[in-house]
Amino acid sequence: MKKKIMALCLGAMLSCSAVAMAVTPDAQALSNEQEKAAAWMDVMLVKNKPVDALKMMGSEAQKEIDAAKITSTAQKMANDLGKYKGAQFVAWTRFDQADQMVYFMTFEKEPVVRCVLIFDKQGNLQNFGMNPIKQQENKAKK
Repeated sequence: MKKKIMALCLGAMLSCSAVAMAVTPDAQALSNEQEKAAAWMDVMLVKNKPVDALKMMGSEAQKEIDAAKITSTAQKMANDLGKYKGAQFVAWTRFDQADQMVYFMTFEKEPVVRCVLIFDKQGNLQNFGMNPIKQQENKAKK
């Protein structure tokens, strides 16, 4: 009886190990991309150094976006959104050719902003987008 219980426990442990090993590449990619996203948000939104944030992006992004464009984008974001207050990780989606990371951010002028970061398969940040989410007022209160 003890041998059967031990065999079942050993089988369960091996199954869990196999599942953990199968998930590891995705988990590692998520972790790496979260680190890059946090560093990029710190430089771009907290320290307000868009040219340095551009240098943190992948080579394809750097070909498409120049220093003047990212500086004007940062200035527009600062005018429209106000001061950055914080972010909450929401979702990570893995596609064939890219990964998408979504955060909900809070700014001085906009309480909820959806931020989407796009990473290539090598884990390089290639693009970003920010869209304020407008709150609908309850018409019954009026």
